[in-house]
Amino acid sequence: MSRSAFLAVVSSCLAILLTIGLLGPLAASASGSAIPTGFRAQSLTWVSPKRGWMLGVAPCAASMCTTVVGTTDGGGTWTTLGTLDAPLTLEEETGVTELRFADALHGWAFWPAFWATRDGGATWTKQRPRGGGRQVKALAGDSDGLYAVVSPCRLNRLCNDPATLWRTTPGSGSWTQVLVTLPVVTTAVLAVHGVVAYLAVPAGFALSADVLEVTVDGKQWSSRPDPCVPANDEALVDVAPISDTRVALLCVGNPGFSKADKRVLRSNDTGQTTSPAGTTPRDGIVSSLAVSPNGALAVESWSDGSWIYRNGGGQSWTTSVSLGDGGMGWNDIVFMTNEVGWVIHGPAAWPWLPGELWETQDGGATWAPV
Repeated sequence: MSRSAFLAVVSSCLAILLTIGLLGPLAASASGSAIPTGFRAQSLTWVSPKRGWMLGVAPCAASMCTTVVGTTDGGGTWTTLGTLDAPLTLEEETGVTELRFADALHGWAFWPAFWATRDGGATWTKQRPRGGGRQVKALAGDSDGLYAVVSPCRLNRLCNDPATLWRTTPGSGSWTQVLVTLPVVTTAVLAVHGVVAYLAVPAGFALSADVLEVTVDGKQWSSRPDPCVPANDEALVDVAPISDTRVALLCVGNPGFSKADKRVLRSNDTGQTTSPAGTTPRDGIVSSLAVSPNGALAVESWSDGSWIYRNGGGQSWTTSVSLGDGGMGWNDIVFMTNEVGWVIHGPAAWPWLPGELWETQDGGATWAPV
């Protein structure tokens, strides 16, 4: 899930926690020899259970550099591939915080700026977002096609200009605008399974209801009913496809001090109808969703602590991880098999956070740092 709707609040909360001493000094380190020494992770992407990449920061001649590392053995070893001449931050328009690859060669670092690689991450080139855009808010795809949500608005500035959706085939070098009408976007979600793609824009601020657009053939897009209840302060914050027809959706609402309702739904018809998958415990506000190939669900959530919840089927949820870490948070939770999943703990765009890679090997029942 993406996190921009909460950035101002989170930044203020972290500053308060640091001031009053609840969030102590944190060591920037990576455990073991599998990850290059000193590397701190921000974002994670995979194109297969064996091949993946991480975006983060690592020591270099200039002190610290925005760096991409990769694995070809399922996370057993990670190798430094290349660096970007861009800061790892959401505080500057030139920064990047997210990473996605479509295949072994083609990848993109984005939000808010936009960079691309055609050689697996060794070299990176700054790109200009299409349509006169200033920020790439979301990006997802595979070797058959890739989508990007582009905003014309400047970073952290009030703006009334709507976002646009663009599509490319990796390696083609050209983008085509998708004929979908979008609102002004502060945060957006893109999720792809083969030719099926989902685009969600959460309700909030100037948007009174969630936007959920779907294509089942990569050509025609159509709206789906809002699975959440904006009248109850719910917003659609994440979408996780399971197959060409099955998908899970996460609604977050009724926020309180460090708590919120996190209601998950399942659909067997690409979101046209939904059925309840239960509600997680209330601890945590900023949240995202992952689903394994066999349909097990995991929700990562954070506020003044960090939690991971699991649903193996039905509507019952258990707590897999509960950390009193002052709200270090998570990023890019994902399952690659029924057993193996990954998540970044304490994403490194916040310079005082550890940027740890965590893994599960039992379908999300337990998680631990690599």
